[in-house]
Amino acid sequence: MKFGCCVSLWEDLIFHLPQAGCQYAEGGFSSLADKSMDQVRTRAAQLEKAGVRLETMNVLFPGDFHLTGPQADFAAVDNYLEENLPKAQALGVSLVVFGSGGARRVPEGFPQEEAFAQLTELCREHIAPAMGAFGITCCVEPLNRQETNILATSEEGLRLVEAVNHPNFQLLVDLYHFDLEGESLSALEGYRGRLGHCHIASAQNSRLVPQPWDGQDYLPFFQALAAMGYEGRLSLEGDTRGGLSQIRSSLEYLQALASQAAPAACPR
Repeated sequence: MKFGCCVSLWEDLIFHLPQAGCQYAEGGFSSLADKSMDQVRTRAAQLEKAGVRLETMNVLFPGDFHLTGPQADFAAVDNYLEENLPKAQALGVSLVVFGSGGARRVPEGFPQEEAFAQLTELCREHIAPAMGAFGITCCVEPLNRQETNILATSEEGLRLVEAVNHPNFQLLVDLYHFDLEGESLSALEGYRGRLGHCHIASAQNSRLVPQPWDGQDYLPFFQALAAMGYEGRLSLEGDTRGGLSQIRSSLEYLQALASQAAPAACPR
């Protein structure tokens, strides 16, 4: 498993992530919208000089987009992706997370199944092909019901992934949302081959990044990932106001848990 951290692409903390043991950084895709390609290329050169790999990005759409309901505007989506995916490619990004709970929120009174059909069309006909043209995978992120009113569980997220059925469209599991929704880790086995990315933060501790002293047991999550053969990325996505020392201690802890959960090597 590969470990990274979600941070602002445009703040200096990102340059120091390798010192905290991060193998990659995860920035915000929507932050590219007001940046020129020259600004993006300058940032890419700065990241390269600092030894930072920006492999993933989250927040695909800003909250003022309309992805469901009568005002859904897929032409605006096409224009937005056409403008900003080349910037992500210039930064070396290979995976983008579709969370964006505000943008996908279903308007009051609009049928949920119709909204799901809209999201299926959006992802199958617009997002996945656009990402694929740049060699980028999109992972849909289920968000808890306090943050959105559609795709609030990983089961719903998997349903969308299967409906889209595109190689550049996969599922993300975020343990924070997963735990808030009371989902069972046994479900992860059913995501084999569909799980493309993971996030982690503590649902018991106000979304702090995991620490060995915080009272939450994260080992079962890593055991479930190991059992279903997941070897992809996992990003800290939580409160990191403690800076590098907090990030470092969290990553060291999670790497130890991943090693503990890994199946024992078969004797030769």
